[in-house]
Amino acid sequence: MNMRASRGTNMQASRGRRGPIASVFAARRLVAILFVSILGLGGTLASACSSAVPIIDEPDAAPSVTPSATLTGSVPPKPTTSAPLDPDIAKAPIVTSVSPDKALVGGVGPSIVVTGNNFVARSVIQLDGAPLATTFISATELRGAIPSNKLLAVGTLRISVGTAPPGGGASKELTFEVQNPAPALTQLSPLSAVAGSPTLTLTLAGTSFVPGAKVAFGTTDLTTTFTSATELSATVPAALLATSGSFPIKVTNPAPGGGPSTTIAFTVTNPNVVLTRVTPAMSTVGSAAVPITLDGSGFLATTQVLFNGVSITKAFVSATQLTATVPATSLTAAGEFPITVQNPPPGGGLSAPVVFRVQYSAPVLAAVAPTTVAAGSAATVITVTGSSFYAASQVTFDNVAAPTSFVDGGTLRATLPAAAISAAGAVSVRVVNPAPGGGTSSAASIMVQNPAPIISSLSPSSGTVGSADRAISVLGTGFVATSVVRINGVAATTTFVNATQLTTTISSSYMTNPGTVAITVMTPSPGGGTSAASNFTVGCDTVGVDVPLGALNNTTTIPTLFTAAPTETGFQSAAVCPGFLSAMVRPVRYWVVQNTSGQPVTLSAWAVCTGDGARSDDGFISLYKRGTKPVSVPEREGCVGAIAEGLDGPGAFSAPEPDRGGAVYCPGLTKANGGGLALGVCEKAVVRIQPYSMTDPTFTPPPQIRMRPE
Repeated sequence: MNMRASRGTNMQASRGRRGPIASVFAARRLVAILFVSILGLGGTLASACSSAVPIIDEPDAAPSVTPSATLTGSVPPKPTTSAPLDPDIAKAPIVTSVSPDKALVGGVGPSIVVTGNNFVARSVIQLDGAPLATTFISATELRGAIPSNKLLAVGTLRISVGTAPPGGGASKELTFEVQNPAPALTQLSPLSAVAGSPTLTLTLAGTSFVPGAKVAFGTTDLTTTFTSATELSATVPAALLATSGSFPIKVTNPAPGGGPSTTIAFTVTNPNVVLTRVTPAMSTVGSAAVPITLDGSGFLATTQVLFNGVSITKAFVSATQLTATVPATSLTAAGEFPITVQNPPPGGGLSAPVVFRVQYSAPVLAAVAPTTVAAGSAATVITVTGSSFYAASQVTFDNVAAPTSFVDGGTLRATLPAAAISAAGAVSVRVVNPAPGGGTSSAASIMVQNPAPIISSLSPSSGTVGSADRAISVLGTGFVATSVVRINGVAATTTFVNATQLTTTISSSYMTNPGTVAITVMTPSPGGGTSAASNFTVGCDTVGVDVPLGALNNTTTIPTLFTAAPTETGFQSAAVCPGFLSAMVRPVRYWVVQNTSGQPVTLSAWAVCTGDGARSDDGFISLYKRGTKPVSVPEREGCVGAIAEGLDGPGAFSAPEPDRGGAVYCPGLTKANGGGLALGVCEKAVVRIQPYSMTDPTFTPPPQIRMRPE
């Protein structure tokens, strides 16, 4: 019992150390222990109570069973068994590195690659114990991304990998540092003090200052006050201003990251040499060496000229004028730098400084590439060419700064975000150089053009004559919110669903006749255009139709096959419809026909007879203006027009020559003999033929029937 208590205590402690995934692992270990204990219950209850239960310490350990103690006497020991291994059991993950392993505070969260061993598809990268969205690459590599909100403060983040049960576990933790940036110092105020001055406050301007930043005067740290990311103030004690000299001032941001800035010299001067003017007093970043003229008083042949505290080549002209050259190596960074003159002792000393400004030139934008992009495109890299570009230059799109990469003094690259090119129009591109100097270039334009629309299909792609208004979906690519569906060249009310689907309605007026309706999509400029046409087919409703009549004057010949036809009572004689059925039962054939010519027609139907001197084919033909075969007696008697049985005249119409074949009673209802049936576009009718007799050798059944739209 003490062992169980100890085991529970250890599991609880482990759970506290390793987080929620480790707790799941501990729960699985407990299940494994109970499972193994049950397997071991082969002996007596006393034996089971005295046996030790094995503890599974590692996620990939296979469960085992401790054999029961051997019983004395004649009863043999029960065999031991091993619990089957779970094929999903994973080994505990091992992490060896994370790349990158640091980022700047306040930056964009980077993508990271975690390498190690024993990774499986359910392994998860954890940041400070919380899971990250994880992409499984292989058993040795996982990928994820650090959220930007984790970079809001300097510190150390903990990265580990956890694999959920079965097996699995949590790896050791690696560190990911959120570091301070390196500061940049660009300006001091004041730049100097007279030797013997009292304690003064120094104001420092620059960029990337952070709380905890320290200002150093030479090798001495000053009491520093953080004002903002671009301004610090520091107290220079009087003891540091007792003697003349040039002292480097720098700013150091604390670790992690951080580090020192470049220096600007603070001058402690003696009053007996005076520098009043430097001509020129400025140059541009990256320029060649600049010759300057210095005006003042007390100059000697041995007077030194100092640029930012460093002696530069000079020439003595007179007691009130010197010339010197500022080397190109001193013009690589922007800032306001002191120029001083210094006389050697005795007497002498250092003059008050005159500011020499090294500033950025105004940028010149010559061209951008590409000059056009398709609306709705993903983020696009834009190359900007021109002159006076610097590492600090910034490309803007519609006056919004974009991530910019410096290639050289004439080339920049920037990413045009997808949000800026979601709709057609012009995007204004400019280059901005920072102060000092700098400025904004003239603008160039990138045209965001609508894509050319392409129709791939229509849904539905067809309708029937006489249909009501029909809603359709136009499917394809390159659609935008301003795209319009055109029906036979006429703009239709259009609903934009997405870049691959538009919806519209085809009016019933387009479905009065069989044919095709041309569907196109027009997208306005810039870009855009009109797609190729996709046809919506309008056809007849052919449900139940046996014979589509086809084009005008097309003749269809069908065998009557009376020997295989069903039977029903027949007409008594030729007559005007409706007719009267007799009691005589004969074979009968029906055909549902349809006018598919696309125009009103007259339906002609007649028998093809083979009468000769020995016999005369005989039968009855009747027409019904309906779409289904008549089934009841009233429906069969309710024909339209007349019942034909040869012998031209009312109710006795006959087939035309030569199809009559000499048979006197060869029936036919045709446009020529006045018995044809008028049919509208797509209208259906029923043709019925029945022989006069199947047994009379004189009046034999007609072998064929013909139909024609006229």
